[in-house]
Order: sequence, then C-alpha cells, then structure tokens
Amino acid sequence: MNEREVLARVRAIFDQVADPANLVVPNGDDGAVFSAGSTNVVVASDMAVEEVHFRLSWSSANEIGRKITAANLADICAMGGWPQFLLVSVGFPKTFMGNLEQLAQGICDEARKVGAKVIGGDLSTSDKLVISITAVGATEHIIQRSGAQIGDLIQISHLPGWSAAGLTLLQRGNPESPESSKALAAHRAPEIDYQKYRQAFSALNCATDTSDGLLVDAQNIAEASGCQLALDANAFNKIMGFAELDQLARNLSVDVMDWLLRGGEDHILLVTAKNPIQNFFVIGKVVAGSGVSLDGKEIGEQETGYAHQW
Repeated sequence: MNEREVLARVRAIFDQVADPANLVVPNGDDGAVFSAGSTNVVVASDMAVEEVHFRLSWSSANEIGRKITAANLADICAMGGWPQFLLVSVGFPKTFMGNLEQLAQGICDEARKVGAKVIGGDLSTSDKLVISITAVGATEHIIQRSGAQIGDLIQISHLPGWSAAGLTLLQRGNPESPESSKALAAHRAPEIDYQKYRQAFSALNCATDTSDGLLVDAQNIAEASGCQLALDANAFNKIMGFAELDQLARNLSVDVMDWLLRGGEDHILLVTAKNPIQNFFVIGKVVAGSGVSLDGKEIGEQETGYAHQW
C-alpha cells in the first residue's frame, strides 16, 4: 500500500469523531487550523526516521536538526501562518548521546530564524534516531490547497531539485564542484527564505510546501481544488540557478527534469495567484480539468515520484 492509501484508511477512523465547531481547516492540508478566541491557530507535525529521511553518515546532528525543523516551519508558512512554538520529541540510542546537544542546537538555530521557541516535547530510548516535531503558529489569512482558481498563475518561490541533486551525489559519491557543494548543502539543511513567503501571503489563493516533490504536491492542489495544474517545462529554464543545476545533472548523466519535478525536500512554496508575485517564478497556469499536465500531456499519479510503501 502507498502512503495515500494508508492515510485514507486511518483518516476514515479518525473521522468517526465529528469536527468540533472551532475547527477551521481539518486534517488533509499542510496543517490544521482551529480558532482560539479571535486567533486562528495553525498546527503541523512531521517525523523523520534514521535511514529513511536522513543518514548520520551523510549529515551532522546539527544539519539534521535544522532540516527537520525547516520541514515543520515550511508547513506552517504554507497555511499562511507564522510559526511561534515547537514541541520536539526524540527517540535515540545510547550511541547518539554525544550528538544530542548538537541536534538540539540545530533545531534552535532554525527556529530562531522565525522567532519560534521550543516549549516542550519528550525523550525516549530507541534503536534508531527518530525525531518528531509539532509546530504551532498563527494566521490572519488562511491559505489552503483547495484555493486554486481557474486562470490563476502557478508560481514557485525558488528553483526545486537541489535537494534531490544532493541526494544523488551522496548515493553515488561526491565529485567536487561549486554545483555539488550547493546541492549537498541543500539536501543536508535547506536554506529557506521565510520572510519571502510571509510577504507573499496576502496575494495567494493557494499554497503548499513541496516536501514530496513538485508533481506530488501539484497533484494535491489539483485534487483539493478540483482543477488541473498545467505546467510549462520551458519556464524552469528562466529561473535563477537552472544553468548550474542542469550542468550538475549532465555531469551525473541525470535528466534535470527528474530532479525538478520529482525531487522532494526542497521546501519551496508552490502557489497559485491571480497575478505574478514579486520574486516568485511563473511555471504554468490553473485550467479546467483534473490532475497535473506538463506541456499539455497529463501525468499519471504513478509517474509523480517517490511515495512511502508498506
């Protein structure tokens, strides 16, 4: 079973309980939103498991802490929220004890970028390192995956694919070049321009964090909004950094479009809006239909990229 099928079965059980009156955005988006008095509170949770999401032989404890924290902060931003608090739970073996403080420092360093603070969590022994973070924030303008409108421009905050390029380098070895250094850094601990996201909130009809890859997350928007996201492959060529990424792909005999479309963990913002957004890049248009297309050809769900399997 794939992740989508597993989630559907589990959610069917959770949905046996009726939504409370103050639940504004239920399960199924980048985060959930509930009202607390006059405030809309955004909550998102993410978990990372050693040998599934990261390897200690590839990344330092500090980088791992930054990376997992960034994933949670990006989810809050994708809902139009600003992170305020984090709950951190860590399971780890005795052999990791010497690295625990560096992991905590990485979490703290990333959270500091948005002014968020760790306020609690839990610790446990474990055979492998497991990190679970719940981020809490607030929003004045809720943005959902279901908000895309026909005629909207599809836009991204940055060029995707760098994290996937870094993963490829780690799997194959590490040929030295300026491009490879950038890719490795992007995979180990992505640099996110949170303020850029925040400045765009008021102009967005729809947004999602590209944690699972551009095609997967575009498919999520299309399904939630009841439309088709029509992507233009040539639009990526115009984005800053494309020439570098393309050269690295050529060096490794990889199709750069695989990294761009199917690589995950970049945590860039994929959005739709009526007009072009400053410092974002237009890569397509929202049209009538369903699913995702690239240069007019529809992409099947099985072609979108990686998904957890059981």
